[in-house]
Amino acid sequence: MEGVIDAHTRDLLTRQPGFDWTVTEFVRVVDARLPPRVFYKHCPELRGPAMTTPSGVPVHLQLLGSAPEALAANAVQALTLGTTSIDLNFGCPAKLVNRHDGGASLLRDPRRVHAAVAAVNEAVGHAIPVTAKMRLGFADRRLALACALAAEAGGARQLVVHARTRNEGYRPPAHWEWIGRIRARLSIPVVANGDIWSLEDYWRARTLSGCRDVMIGRGALADPWLAPRIRHWQRTGERLPPTPWAARAETLQRFASLQRSTLPERVVASLIKQWLNHMRARDPEAARRFEALKRIKDLDALLAGLAAPEGSTAAAAEA
Repeated sequence: MEGVIDAHTRDLLTRQPGFDWTVTEFVRVVDARLPPRVFYKHCPELRGPAMTTPSGVPVHLQLLGSAPEALAANAVQALTLGTTSIDLNFGCPAKLVNRHDGGASLLRDPRRVHAAVAAVNEAVGHAIPVTAKMRLGFADRRLALACALAAEAGGARQLVVHARTRNEGYRPPAHWEWIGRIRARLSIPVVANGDIWSLEDYWRARTLSGCRDVMIGRGALADPWLAPRIRHWQRTGERLPPTPWAARAETLQRFASLQRSTLPERVVASLIKQWLNHMRARDPEAARRFEALKRIKDLDALLAGLAAPEGSTAAAAEA
């Protein structure tokens, strides 16, 4: 979720009840301790009285790297700055990240997963929890269980598992049943992740994995009311109606209002279209808006197109 889930997005997505906790975009660790400004950039919640979104949902700070000593040093830096948890990323499938020995690349050797988690846990584990996220492997699933056990042995207190290998990327299907094999062998909580776009997907992921909890990322961008929809169903057994376009547009407009206070308007326009692109695969009206507005660079014109009544976006785009 690099470049997508920043502090403003975390704020917007947690304003309605649904999420129990959130995770930052990863802080990339190479071979040195990073200065505080890098941590504040990725996690401005560090400057607040608590590591939470404005609505009070806890924020976990995520590190991505491969050198145990550097990860440990940066975990201590984050602890000094006020983080209340450290999450380690062994799941990123991006080619650039993997080429530089980060993310899912470590899943080719469970010993490296263990070394990274153990180093961070030794550095901060007595003060704050260390958690991890992984995929089902790099090229195949043969080492999935070994990597999960390595993370647990290193001291991870929770493990999120994305139900695909790195080489599978985001291509369906998600192998939730494989998460169940891991969950059955670990004593720490295991959280299911991957291809949870709807209430039905949530139930299938829980059923096939046996996990109590799930993590949603792209699904929350596609439908900002997905987590509240799941929470409402858990509490009442009732299904909320589909999220209307007006609610989606309002979220995008609030996002723009937050972002334009610190970013150039052309950048904000690009971010709005990036989020709209996530929505369009699962919502016909979002798809129509995206096609009508994708070439607009002026932020106010883009926002006007989002707010226009259904059927009038083409005219807004031409204007």
